[in-house]
Amino acid sequence: MKIENWQDVDEHLVVDNDKAIIVKDSKLLDNPEALKTEMQRSGKPVREVRSKLVQKSVKSRVKTDPIKISGWFDRKHESDNAQKAEKLVSNKPTHQYKQIKNEMTFFGESFLEGFLGFYGLEVDNALGRYEHNLHVLETQELGSSEKEYYLAQVKSGELKQVTKNLPNREIAEEELNKFYQREPEETQAEQIQLRTSEDDRKEE
Repeated sequence: MKIENWQDVDEHLVVDNDKAIIVKDSKLLDNPEALKTEMQRSGKPVREVRSKLVQKSVKSRVKTDPIKISGWFDRKHESDNAQKAEKLVSNKPTHQYKQIKNEMTFFGESFLEGFLGFYGLEVDNALGRYEHNLHVLETQELGSSEKEYYLAQVKSGELKQVTKNLPNREIAEEELNKFYQREPEETQAEQIQLRTSEDDRKEE
């Protein structure tokens, strides 16, 4: 069995031939018998599980700024809903959804539908960016302390390694930075923020 750790993804993918499972607790990685049992019980096709892992991770990082939601409603010529968006307390979609459901008499069904449409679009865009970009992929055979590092892409759950095995994580990150021609301290989050700002300007 092989473990995959993707850059910016908190959970682990454990692959056994054509089946895979997602492992949240890294302590479980030290228990091969429990992993084998879990693999037999709930293992699914690798592409399907890898895709789910990436989607889940990207989805958990999506933020929906009330100002962006308001602007989105404005562009749809729904000024009432645009004003209501300013009353959202958080930029976390789950908190916003709970607030909307709890204050349904204020927000209303059309706001909820619009919010869910906006959120779905944000998730799709974030997932598209993640799948378009290269990431550091760390792999390790279960039971071995030796790790391998690659630059790779994942599209619809399909793994595409674009480099040979790199000596360590630092070199893999340097190669990634060289590819994107950025300074080492410049983070992926800053790059995504820049792209998001550019996307917003294009929408306007």
